[in-house]
Amino acid sequence: MTDERIEFIAKTREKLDLLNAKILDLESKAYEKKGAAQQELKSTLNDIRKSRDKAEKRLQELRLASKPAWEDVKHGVEEAWKSVASAVDNASQRFH
Repeated sequence: MTDERIEFIAKTREKLDLLNAKILDLESKAYEKKGAAQQELKSTLNDIRKSRDKAEKRLQELRLASKPAWEDVKHGVEEAWKSVASAVDNASQRFH
């Protein structure tokens, strides 16, 4: 594995770990909410977890990708991370 790939994986892992911390924070807020707001946040969190899991899967694919496929898989990882980050940021603002 090249240094570039190792560095990209490490940085992406760090970003996903930060998002996981934010997800945990949102989960704790879900318990503070009542009624429809709580249900809406729980539903949003469910969608976020699915997106996060997809990003995690893409990161694993990147570790296993051949050199020719690496750039395509890298792009998929970046897009998956952006999707999760956007969803977490939107939920954080909405349910603050």
